[in-house]
Amino acid sequence: MGDAPGDGPAPLHVRNEFAAVDLRIVPYGRGTRLEISAGRLGRVGLVDATVLEALTLLRESQLMQVVAMATDPESTS
Repeated sequence: MGDAPGDGPAPLHVRNEFAAVDLRIVPYGRGTRLEISAGRLGRVGLVDATVLEALTLLRESQLMQVVAMATDPESTS
């Protein structure tokens, strides 16, 4: 996916000292989704514009709660 000529643009790589993901816009239904691949975890997810827009409304502390739930579900109990 993305490696063959004409198979779409190369993914955008986003990394820091804690995580690394590849991002790609992919067709989905009548629109597009953001495909997020976390190679280290072997996970891929699709996110639509509604979810991305909602993320912009969250404060940093709320985003940190999302990260905590994803990395340690017991940390928010």
